[in-house]
Amino acid sequence: MIFTQKQLFLGTTHIALRAESLYICKRNPQGVATLETEVPYEEILPVKSREHRHIPVNQLLMTGLLLLVLGVGPWRAWLATGQAGFPLYSWWFIFGINALAVWLRFEQQWSTFQLHTAHLAVTLAGRPWQRRQFRALVAELESRTKTYLRGEYGQVNPLGFIEPQLRRVAWLRELDVLSAREAQALSTRLTGRRSTDTLKSMGQELESPYLN
Repeated sequence: MIFTQKQLFLGTTHIALRAESLYICKRNPQGVATLETEVPYEEILPVKSREHRHIPVNQLLMTGLLLLVLGVGPWRAWLATGQAGFPLYSWWFIFGINALAVWLRFEQQWSTFQLHTAHLAVTLAGRPWQRRQFRALVAELESRTKTYLRGEYGQVNPLGFIEPQLRRVAWLRELDVLSAREAQALSTRLTGRRSTDTLKSMGQELESPYLN
């Protein structure tokens, strides 16, 4: 899966889900890579996302009102004479500068998508038409990471060293790759015990029984 986003004056952000890793590349408007990293799926979880939107409505209304006041004179002159003079051209210039500033602040400050992994944070422009694609990216990243970890580390061998395998099972359970029942089944297969908790009988602590 690939997610690409271009931002004015900031360049391009490219995110790709590869077979064994998450690839992220940021390029400036000239096409030069300013950040390029590849994070293995072992270092991804937990995956969190956030959609931030805070539009200063009052500030936008004040700006619009100010533009309206400044434009009354030039527009009246144009309607009366039918000729666009310097004041009207100046008003259009100011209007264009403000429109560009609003768009840039909307993309870079007021509305953003944020993707967080265990060791990485990426901020993207929160464009409404890319919301569904961003959510699909986050869901696919988490799903693919868990599938990869389950396939690579979710198998145990009772004939091997037990302690490292138990730590690996606990690690997968902590990342929610394995359910509690799956983790318990693997631990039982390794140790032969349903539980590692000690039992008490007549005031003495006993080891939990082994299962055949």
